Amino acid sequence: MTQWLSGAWDDPVERAHRVIAAALRAAYAWTVREQRRDAMREVARMTGVVMEAHGPGRGPTTPLDLVACLRQRLGLLPALADGEDETIAQVVLLDRDDRLTADAYDLASEYALAVGGLPESEQWMPAWTRMRADQIRGETFNTLIQSNGQENYVESRRFLIEHPAGSLAELRDLISETGIRPPHRGYADIPADHLHHSAGGARWWWPCPVCHWPMGVAGTTVRCRYRPHAAVYQLTESSKPASRPVLRRVDEGRPHLARPVARTAADARCLSFGIWRFVVVPGVSELRIKKSLEELGAAVELWPRRDRYDLHVYAGGREFRIDVKEYRSPHRLIADLRAKQPTARVLLPKTHEHQLGTLEAVLPSLQVTTETKFCTEVRRALRTI
Repeated sequence: MTQWLSGAWDDPVERAHRVIAAALRAAYAWTVREQRRDAMREVARMTGVVMEAHGPGRGPTTPLDLVACLRQRLGLLPALADGEDETIAQVVLLDRDDRLTADAYDLASEYALAVGGLPESEQWMPAWTRMRADQIRGETFNTLIQSNGQENYVESRRFLIEHPAGSLAELRDLISETGIRPPHRGYADIPADHLHHSAGGARWWWPCPVCHWPMGVAGTTVRCRYRPHAAVYQLTESSKPASRPVLRRVDEGRPHLARPVARTAADARCLSFGIWRFVVVPGVSELRIKKSLEELGAAVELWPRRDRYDLHVYAGGREFRIDVKEYRSPHRLIADLRAKQPTARVLLPKTHEHQLGTLEAVLPSLQVTTETKFCTEVRRALRTI
């Protein structure tokens, strides 16, 4: 048996991780089987990975068996049935139309892992289905670090967060004006399932009101692929063929969010999914927290020493080192914190403050706080001036 199927991998937690990663790859391959001739080969290969992880007589034994499992909760797979991560156990990867679900994009992608992929599949499988978040961030930041100095690094990283999508012309103008160096192949065509095709033939996309990356489009439902960004819309076609379709808010979360306006997809570009999910999404929270702290009166430095940690905060003669952690799966966060000790105090943003109790119970020696608690701490420090 090859090394990537045995040895150090032969651990219940790693086996479960491997099953999730293989299921995610198989789900994506299934959705593009009509466009990629080798997609079914990838589904078959991932079936082999799942079979190995489960052992004889357990779990799906054919590619179609695996696809049937992907339409159900992951927790029904034997390797995950008794797992610690109840959040991931509830995830369904394929919807009734055999499209990737929002949870597949949002949550399961935190479990991406190389599972013996062949060079051919690596050429067409998206990075977020096969690479860990830290690998995607590392590739992105390596390009930014090549720029001269901390200031250029911060400006280049901030540019990606603030301009994750737009027309090719406006992106080129902004890059020219700022002098930043975008990552190689960072901007590409907007994915097909993030576009709406009007009856008149025009194609449209909508920026998420929180992160500004193109929202996913499923029929007439439009929403950000990252669930904590919350907004869900229903689109309505205009009676005039050439007019922009209009969105109507259908959920009750974040009522203050502005309603996005349709933008033409002609010559539009966006950052790759992996860069958006693991650089832009957490970056939006980091910039928002920075702004909130500055409004309180603190001074905040972003990504000191080229991302040794996220925020260096000066308040009332005190200094704070903060590492913002925004994981949808607390189990995945705990595993990563155990694997790599943080160099600063961990901060959970407002959308993830519910994870505090879990982290404190499992990692009692970890220095961890929430955005709300830390803002209170900074206010107190500022009162001492």
